[in-house]
Amino acid sequence: MESEASLAMPLPGCSPQALRHFTVLATYGIVALELLFWIPTPATLVGVVAALALYLLAYRRIEYLDPLVAFSVPWVVILIFSVTPMSEYAEPVSPATYRLILFTLLTALFASGQRFSRTQRITVWQKARPSMITPGFAILLIDLAFLFLTVLNIAIAGYIPLIRGILTGDTGYLDFGVHGLYGFYLAFSNALGIFHLVLYFRTGRRWHLCIYFSLFVLFILFITRQNLLSLGVEGVIVYSLMRKRFSLKKIVLWMALAGVMFSVIGSFRSGNIKTLAKIKPEYAWVPDPVIWLYSYSYFNVANVNNLVLYSDAPFYDGSSLSQLVPSFLRPSYEDRGSYLEVEIFNVSSFLYPVYSDMGTLGVVVLTSLAVFSTYRLRKTIYQEASLFRIGAFSTLYFCAAFSFFVNFWFYLPIIFQVVFFKLFSNLTERVAEAGAAEHHRGLPSGTESAIH
Repeated sequence: MESEASLAMPLPGCSPQALRHFTVLATYGIVALELLFWIPTPATLVGVVAALALYLLAYRRIEYLDPLVAFSVPWVVILIFSVTPMSEYAEPVSPATYRLILFTLLTALFASGQRFSRTQRITVWQKARPSMITPGFAILLIDLAFLFLTVLNIAIAGYIPLIRGILTGDTGYLDFGVHGLYGFYLAFSNALGIFHLVLYFRTGRRWHLCIYFSLFVLFILFITRQNLLSLGVEGVIVYSLMRKRFSLKKIVLWMALAGVMFSVIGSFRSGNIKTLAKIKPEYAWVPDPVIWLYSYSYFNVANVNNLVLYSDAPFYDGSSLSQLVPSFLRPSYEDRGSYLEVEIFNVSSFLYPVYSDMGTLGVVVLTSLAVFSTYRLRKTIYQEASLFRIGAFSTLYFCAAFSFFVNFWFYLPIIFQVVFFKLFSNLTERVAEAGAAEHHRGLPSGTESAIH
């Protein structure tokens, strides 16, 4: 009889890690093949969504720092609302569209790593490399470059969007800034805010925190809602990694408040949501914030569904990459018409442009690479932290969490932050090390050894 030890031995010539990878890939392949031939009904779809929700709750524990949780939770809500016929526009979604969404979620599930312990903390930082420029002078140059670019964008545009909107009723925010440069500027501004926030947590100097919050004011003046949102979300991730996590109750409360604010602003800008979405009389009692959430969930799927059913996609024309290119270099693409169910609800997630360009294979490849890279970055943060790793993780986390809205992975004003984090990373370590050395020099004799 074979012993338990021999049964636990890996196959000859096969490492345990390789065997685990093979098992994961084989399981993914089997489930994917089953999914290809599956024709989902509303009942079975709800069952699958319930199973995924249970997995996120029981195993992943709805850990908000988990990229899989951030990516999957919005899609769970979207799928539930997609089978809820609250609107007169509501029509059955095709099995092909549901298979595309479930393929995406399955890919994210298998591309994600194991859950992280909530007790993990950053203990080691990368060592700084020497440089000819002093840290203080380098920060001054970066801040002056930011001020110059800010003034340049305002001067060439000739106005500030928020002020123009108050005075004339037309903000002109879509035409604001230097074309071809403005996307880089927004990414630079966002990265600069996170750079100063990390320095505040590393050094305790409050002027870094003041610069971080001043960028919120700037984004409000320029009416750049996406960067306003990304700066806030990335700031929460940085705080959670470097200080402490927020409780799930606080996260839920903030999301509820954000939903109410979104509802109020949306109704002020667009009108009565129940009229716009043609909500059926029997659902008139549902609060407006829930109707907004429903509308941006159902019509999200409906727009993708129209693309899948009524277009000749994929077109393999590189159009999904166009937002990575400056506007003056961006090629023009053939107008293939609109597949929006209702013009006002133009949200269609990252699936729409990627499927239109590269089909299901493109969606699967992008999802797997994005989720795997995000998990890999978080793992390296706990091995040896740096501004680049923390900043890049927070950026990719934001892209995953808001993939239901637009393809931020290929959106220059967001994703190009990663380049600036790489450029600023060593400077962060030099500033932190210089601050630590200055602190130790100011201690009374013998105190330093007592601290350590």
